[in-house]
Amino acid sequence: MLTKAKNKKEIKKGIEFFMVSNKFIHRFVKACQVVFLTGNGLKAESVGGNIFNEEKLSLKEQRNNAPEKFWQRVLDARKQYQQLQPNLGHFALVDLENRFEDFTLITTAIDGIHRRAGNKNLIELKGNVFQNRCYNCGTVFNADLKNVKPVCPHCGSTDILPNVLQERQAPEESKLKQAQRVSAEAEIFVTAGFNDQNEDIKALPFIAKANGAYLLEMNQEKTEYSDAMNEMITGNPAKLLTAIVLILEKI
Repeated sequence: MLTKAKNKKEIKKGIEFFMVSNKFIHRFVKACQVVFLTGNGLKAESVGGNIFNEEKLSLKEQRNNAPEKFWQRVLDARKQYQQLQPNLGHFALVDLENRFEDFTLITTAIDGIHRRAGNKNLIELKGNVFQNRCYNCGTVFNADLKNVKPVCPHCGSTDILPNVLQERQAPEESKLKQAQRVSAEAEIFVTAGFNDQNEDIKALPFIAKANGAYLLEMNQEKTEYSDAMNEMITGNPAKLLTAIVLILEKI
């Protein structure tokens, strides 16, 4: 998968500054249950954050106030997200999923890039910009980028919104419980480009640690989670993830 990189030298750069303990490597290669948690920090080589946080009004208020303007803005945003491409970090996570018996990727990113890169065992805690949700029957369905005014394919309702969360919204209960369960079962728990402010999501690394997981943080700078981690590595998360794959290939 990493051979998709434009330049082989680009792949090798990730390992030059990667400093991780032998203890982590020993536990990592023997682990069965592995969880990675990513955030917007992994998009350093892509772009953007959650554009749906730019307005103070809720998505429903925005839609009700000016439906045509709202859905055109959503369509434009989706087209913008569609132009984004997975970076080396995204491909590294696909490689890691293929290596481990029980691998779960949890993300707070809404861009859908992990899914496009190839990850399958994925929990999108804040939703996916390329999906809609019907608030009449609860159906989640793929968005039609050619249709500005979506209609629910199940019940025909137009009470539809993009299936994404704004900053102040709590994660869907079923997704949160799934994330909490896999965190509690993890032997290795790694955060990459993660620094979220939602209290329930912030608790996931601590749930993992309380149940005996070994914690590693990869980020551009220290976060409020850093002191609770077993190890913390500063650097570009995408390159650090690539380095992990390269290390595993050498063992």
